[in-house]
Amino acid sequence: MLRARSSTDLVRSREVPRTVTQMDFLLIDVFTDRPFGGSRLTVFPGGSDLPAELMQKLAMEMGPGETAFVLDEIGPDNAGARLRVFTPQVEIPFAGHAILGATFALDELGSRRKIARSAPEADPAPFVWDLESGHYSVNHRDTPEGRIYSMRHDEPSFLGDYYHRGKVARALGLEESDLAITGLPCEIISTGLPIHIVPVGSLQAVGRAQWRRQEAETVIRDLGFADFFMFTFETESSEATVHCRMFAPHFGIPEDPASGAAFGSLAAYLVKHRLVRADRSLSFLGEQGLEMGRPSRLFVNADIVDGRAVDIHVGGQCVLVGRGKIQLP
Repeated sequence: MLRARSSTDLVRSREVPRTVTQMDFLLIDVFTDRPFGGSRLTVFPGGSDLPAELMQKLAMEMGPGETAFVLDEIGPDNAGARLRVFTPQVEIPFAGHAILGATFALDELGSRRKIARSAPEADPAPFVWDLESGHYSVNHRDTPEGRIYSMRHDEPSFLGDYYHRGKVARALGLEESDLAITGLPCEIISTGLPIHIVPVGSLQAVGRAQWRRQEAETVIRDLGFADFFMFTFETESSEATVHCRMFAPHFGIPEDPASGAAFGSLAAYLVKHRLVRADRSLSFLGEQGLEMGRPSRLFVNADIVDGRAVDIHVGGQCVLVGRGKIQLP
């Protein structure tokens, strides 16, 4: 006897098993010793098989901050692992806090030795990352407060002053006098990524700065970008030498709570303009992110040769905030 097929049978007959691909990720705060401070970073430790388009979509999905993908391939001369870094809008060739956070992530996973192909008894530091803009080594040192990761920056490239101080001030919602009182130039310097350094006369002025998109368009027409790294020698912490803010909408980050790349350029700026007392070496602490409620501490060290900062290292602590899995389309 034949039995009529029920509607439930028909639904089951149409079901097709679907394989769901998942990827692990770690959520890390960099340049801070506590959760919800510093710069937010998402690290995908197994990103070698992903196309760039999917990496960009994942960076958009993960939200503010940067997203780093650790590639399994070893860089040239077995230097280390390859790394690709994305903001929610674009891929960037260099990112200080992503490099430090990715090293911390590998340590958390216990995989840094494996990726570096070093012997079990070998010291895993320094570790060298292969990025689009070059190779960057990361060291660590243990202190009573915790482990500090630091990265060696490129030698400084001085790309020129930007003489339109009034345009810069208006783009930041400030008076030109807030900048002019320092007697210092706005200058673009790179130690891996071009940074537009803006000296400001007071902590109060830095605190009331606001990004003004329309006014910034005039700077964009001049430079091709309008991302400003402000600093002042007035600080909230007595331990800090500089207080900083970074507006980076060009990279899809309205404001950055901690800018490792920028502090490398700032070290070169301070030495060039003789703003620090240092003969052979430079060491200072910078504070950032306080206006955002994400306090950051960045440690900077450099040697000084012939009046220039060289062998610049920028570092800080890292905190694991969480980990999880994401389903890929």
